[in-house]
Amino acid sequence: MKAKGSITIMLCLTLTIMTALVGACFRSVQNASARAVAAGGADAALYSLFGEYDRELLERYDLFFLDGAYGGSSLKLGKVTDRITYGMEKVLETDLMKTSVRQCGLTAYCLATDSGGESFRRQAAAWARDSLGSQAVSRLLKQAKGESETIRALEERGENLQEGETLEEYDRMLEASREADTGEAKSAEEEAMPVPGDENPIEIFRQVKKMGVLGLVIPDSKDISEKQAEISGFLSRRTLLQGFGNSRGRPEDAGGSENLLYQEYVLKKMGSYSEPCREGDLSYQVEYILAGQSSDQENLRRVVQRLLLIREAANYAAIYTDPVKRGQAASLGLTLASAAGVPAAQQLAETLVILCWAYGESLLDVRDLLAGGRVPLVKNQGQWKLSLNNLPHILELLREEGGTGTEGMEYKGYLRVLLYLSLEKEDTEVYRCMDMVENVIRKTEGKGGFRLDQCLESAEAELILTGPQGQEWSLIRSYGYDMRGE
Repeated sequence: MKAKGSITIMLCLTLTIMTALVGACFRSVQNASARAVAAGGADAALYSLFGEYDRELLERYDLFFLDGAYGGSSLKLGKVTDRITYGMEKVLETDLMKTSVRQCGLTAYCLATDSGGESFRRQAAAWARDSLGSQAVSRLLKQAKGESETIRALEERGENLQEGETLEEYDRMLEASREADTGEAKSAEEEAMPVPGDENPIEIFRQVKKMGVLGLVIPDSKDISEKQAEISGFLSRRTLLQGFGNSRGRPEDAGGSENLLYQEYVLKKMGSYSEPCREGDLSYQVEYILAGQSSDQENLRRVVQRLLLIREAANYAAIYTDPVKRGQAASLGLTLASAAGVPAAQQLAETLVILCWAYGESLLDVRDLLAGGRVPLVKNQGQWKLSLNNLPHILELLREEGGTGTEGMEYKGYLRVLLYLSLEKEDTEVYRCMDMVENVIRKTEGKGGFRLDQCLESAEAELILTGPQGQEWSLIRSYGYDMRGE
């Protein structure tokens, strides 16, 4: 006898519901898997994109940036999105969920020059931090703060010395006295003649001031670079492309330590008078960053003038506060005023003698710095070079070999402090550093159109994806060269 079976209506309904539930679960898992694979694929695609960093920038300057122009002369955002799409498709080729990319676009990107070149500065500072170590950074920061305060005060004091006004007033007193005696006006040079011109420090000072400063502090045996650059097309002087959407700007904790690290990067990577760069249109790159002129000679001249101003202020204060030197200056001032027949000009003559003496000592200081020696910010008695008796022979002394100082800061040390002070005020020096980087990279074969304002530091992309059941969803992912270790 055959067995008979039957399925009740309730069981049929239950099986139908169970089948639908299993199918729904399968589709849900399939969709979730597709989304997970797509998210991983997007991350991998962006990682692959930024793995195409510019190798010349990395090898020469230890900087990570993606050349968005891909060797051309214009930013190619379309090619950037194509590279993201290509990377995404390569991942999805192995996707059993049948997901595809329908559309890809950039919703944000940050260029190397955005926010005053902040990403450039941040990467440079990160390189210096890794190179120096935390202990060295702390030591340098403490030292730089003290030196920068001293030099800032000296520079301000030097700008207030008013040598020209003092000399003009002294000349007017001599001229007025002569007119009162003879009724005939004579030149200041004629008035000073009772003391021979080659022994009168004021007349020596007058003559030296008319001479080219580089010729005074750089020996004839030392060549000065004659390189010139067409700076009108430099990054700091042209209208820059701007990123949008995810420019992070400067971090809230950026300040003295970041400036210090950045300046160490500049001193390590850029050429200067003491260590010229053989690449690019300018050899004295640090001097260009400080002065911003189109020739090595003019940049060096401006930095030297700034150093002279700092040294003159320091030396003037040293003479003025030294009773022995002050007494010598007062005695010579009285002699000069009396010889000129204007005793009332003694105070002015004394001030001019101190100014002449301080300036002569400053010329010797800067000569020593440029010759590889060291000069302390504030000198003691044993570090003084120029006696008042030798002041009339300053030109002969400047021809002697320099670089003998062994105490204090070297030329690069003074440059370090000048950079530190400049970075506290504005971002111009960052752009000028980028000028030099861009200029050197352009000398590389095939990189003639290279521009840092076409280089991407980070990007955010939105992808529209089509899933296994034909549904669409969007996915947003971002990636960048984050050197802060966040």
